Amino acid sequence: MDMGNISNLTDYSASLASAQNAQKLSSNAQAAKTDDEMLDACKEFETYLWEQVIKSMKSASEVFSDGEKNQQVDYFMDTAITKTAEQMTEQSLGSNSLAMQMYEQMKRNSGLTVEEILAKNAAEQGVVTDGSEE
Repeated sequence: MDMGNISNLTDYSASLASAQNAQKLSSNAQAAKTDDEMLDACKEFETYLWEQVIKSMKSASEVFSDGEKNQQVDYFMDTAITKTAEQMTEQSLGSNSLAMQMYEQMKRNSGLTVEEILAKNAAEQGVVTDGSEE
């Protein structure tokens, strides 16, 4: 049995899970009805981004490894990465954190349509729009 095919399959399943996770986070943010739910969705998104950063760093460090992979180690490493990303999000939760910036932006834009949000952003940046697309 070719181990390269198994590795490709696990890489594919990881990328598929990552895409599904991103879609879930997006739908959670859009469905948020209270401020707490909205903040939680923003925290989840920041945690997801930290996970991707850490996984990319891990992949870069594996360039220098001997190439052998252990499924159990990978499972526990993924769990450790998730917990580390959650801790990073919680510890950095301040007025300048990504989650708080997203939360404040979502609060400002709640109840507005996409067109109203774009017009509001353009007005804040001093751009004059006539309401039509080119």
